[in-house]
Amino acid sequence: MQLLESAPANFDGEATQYPGGLATVYCWGNFAGASVKLMVSPNKTVWFDLDGYTLNQTSKPKNMQLSDCWIKGQVFGGGAETSINLIVRKFVN
Repeated sequence: MQLLESAPANFDGEATQYPGGLATVYCWGNFAGASVKLMVSPNKTVWFDLDGYTLNQTSKPKNMQLSDCWIKGQVFGGGAETSINLIVRKFVN
């Protein structure tokens, strides 16, 4: 699922329902001073930072294990050149 696509500075991504299970997180782009947070929620009202998934630069893919929840990406700060992509790919058995 594509959570952020060429996201600009201070951008709040759209909430997407995640069915749970093991997935790989990919994040890349021009951060231009921005931070990206992977956020999770049980109800689309209360949001939590997912520990270990606050990124300040393009990083190696990371695996995560979650139960079913709502998930989104948020960009904090940045500049005119900020353009960030965030993808979560679920492992399929």
